[in-house]
Amino acid sequence: METSVINASEYRDLPIDSLTESPNNPRKSFDEASLNELAASIKAQGILSPLVVRPVDYHFEIVAGARRYRAAQLAGLETAPVRVVELTDAQALETSIVENLQRRNVHPLDEAEGFAALMHLEEPKYTIEQIGAKCGKNPSYVAARLRLTELAAPVAEAFAKDEIGVGHALLLAKLQPAEQEEALIACYQEQYGGPNKTKRVLLPVRHLQQWIEHNILLELADAPFLKEDAALVPEAGSCVECSKRTGQNVLLFAGLAAQHDSCKLCGIWATASLFCWLRPAARPA
Repeated sequence: METSVINASEYRDLPIDSLTESPNNPRKSFDEASLNELAASIKAQGILSPLVVRPVDYHFEIVAGARRYRAAQLAGLETAPVRVVELTDAQALETSIVENLQRRNVHPLDEAEGFAALMHLEEPKYTIEQIGAKCGKNPSYVAARLRLTELAAPVAEAFAKDEIGVGHALLLAKLQPAEQEEALIACYQEQYGGPNKTKRVLLPVRHLQQWIEHNILLELADAPFLKEDAALVPEAGSCVECSKRTGQNVLLFAGLAAQHDSCKLCGIWATASLFCWLRPAARPA
């Protein structure tokens, strides 16, 4: 099949079987009911917004529009309207992530992987602030989503299955992997449901927050050690300089860090109720 493109960007109708999905598409999960609704709409009105594709070897790779492509297949369409563009691999990745993440119903885990893929590009180089500007999100939102890529496997699986909400996942992502799995259990409560029957109920995010504060996090103001001691945990350095402090993670803890930044330690402003999520080795027995 001829895949040459006359212009830098051109519109045409292409056979559905000449299109393939990009492995770099940030949207990995597709809701079946939503796809069926879109397929019904496409049957009635056609595809109103062309897919963005690029020529690759003997086919066209979908840069943006995988959901419309799948719905078109369900609707039994033989062709689809597309905008054909010439893009390098890096440009295709950037376009796919930015365009797809601006659309609705993208799972937060897919957002996280998309943001991470942009951060890992060698050229162009992206910062959290630049990604936020591209996608219409503030930097703290992007930073929190990026943290989701550090979810432990059981937690990520529970989140992908919607067994926990995004609020739970964001709190869990700030913990170490072993602590995440421990805290995941605390997200639920077994309730009596009749003779020999119990059901698992997801507790509110505020319950998880309180559980973490009482069982995992160490309040620096009450720590029984010198927070300025760089030899406390040699690989981490002193508490006041530790990157794991909420005061050092303004994007992740913007509200907390700013609100309680009032206690002076070792010549710099820290917080009287600043939570430290250091490794267990840094905590008192």
